[in-house]
Amino acid sequence: MEFYAAIRSARWMLAGYPADEYSRVLEASQRWSREQLENFRDEKLKALITHCYENVPFYRRAMEKHRLTPGDIRRSEDLAKLPILTKEAVRSHSKELCSTTLSKMKVTWTKTGGTTGEPIRVAKNRECKAWDGMCLERAYGWGGLAVNEPRIRMFGGSLGIDRVSFTNRIGAIFRRDLFIPAFELRRDIASSYFNKIARSKYHFLVGYASAIYRLAVLAKEQNQAIELTAVFPTAELMLPEWEEVIREAFKCSILPFYGCGEVNSLGFSAREKNGYLIPEEHALIEVMQSNGNTQLYGEGRFLVTDLDNYAMPIIRYANGDAGKISVPKGRFPYGRIERLDGRYNSLLMTDSGDLISGVIGTHVFRLTSSVLSYRIIQEEPLKITVKMVPKDGAVSRSDELLVIDLFTKYLGNGMTISLEKVQELPATPSGKSVFVVNHCLQ
Repeated sequence: MEFYAAIRSARWMLAGYPADEYSRVLEASQRWSREQLENFRDEKLKALITHCYENVPFYRRAMEKHRLTPGDIRRSEDLAKLPILTKEAVRSHSKELCSTTLSKMKVTWTKTGGTTGEPIRVAKNRECKAWDGMCLERAYGWGGLAVNEPRIRMFGGSLGIDRVSFTNRIGAIFRRDLFIPAFELRRDIASSYFNKIARSKYHFLVGYASAIYRLAVLAKEQNQAIELTAVFPTAELMLPEWEEVIREAFKCSILPFYGCGEVNSLGFSAREKNGYLIPEEHALIEVMQSNGNTQLYGEGRFLVTDLDNYAMPIIRYANGDAGKISVPKGRFPYGRIERLDGRYNSLLMTDSGDLISGVIGTHVFRLTSSVLSYRIIQEEPLKITVKMVPKDGAVSRSDELLVIDLFTKYLGNGMTISLEKVQELPATPSGKSVFVVNHCLQ
């Protein structure tokens, strides 16, 4: 198994990819004092701001408008001098947000799921991607999952999963990872998946939070004795009731991680359960209170900054999430997301009564081009209504057919699927961004 790590390091070295270097920094920085971490973070912030002033038209214009120079922003507390970056600004000014040196960088374009609006395309330089990946890898290590350790993966099934790098695909092959299609997990075939898990003798599971929860429910129903060391839920808010069922079914640690499409690595769990630890070597989160003031600790809306995206800098970005951030506690020097009020997802019921992850909506609407935002509502066991806000006044016929075809494929031919075009999606009483509502489960 050590062979894969050696091959990966050799490939990265030949390609000039800095991930191993960043991994060594992260291994050391988790034992730094708070002062050392803050100094490292603020040095990166100063370098990023200088780059933006010199090479990014959007920020140069914003700084000149507010009569700022790079010397005015030297510490994280100085970020409040800059305006907040909204989703609409990213959509409307994507070209101006890109660095004028973009052509000299090795860049990857990513696309957000669009659950709260039109999907956003973000360019990331390879150094940013490397920091993302190594922050995640370190968090896996906190839970006992080493780079060479095989794992069970529950993601998109035949509908497709997020694009992964060539190195990660090779890793999955070398480790012999076990893939379970999240959207195709049904009661009548669950036993075959449990048999595969039992035969694999793997101890770690990574996947959508709702899919892992559904697997746990089926394990309890079918008296499956599956014991894991840890599960790593992602993509959705982990509800307390889901966590209880998963822990009871698999006798394991539950270590969710948090990010968004624009800035992936924002918070990771350690076994001490002190909340999500913010990897401040790579990202910075401010809290905006109801009076408009911002600080690093407290309750309010999140403003996130990626310290390593030089291709399309994301600074003070209102990503739609909120919560409570507390001071460091325990053996790590990081600020903690003590409470996360993120995007809430539910499960959808198929025509046979099975449940599948509501993340399917993200995958379906990522394939459309004329839908700005959506909400899926299941009022009855055999009926769903898909409310869609058109991007330019109308949803194309091809997108309508695509939505109907894909939901029929995964929910069954017996499901009635109604499409409804609306001007806007009303906010929920909780204030959370809800994109799947299932009244049949309440």
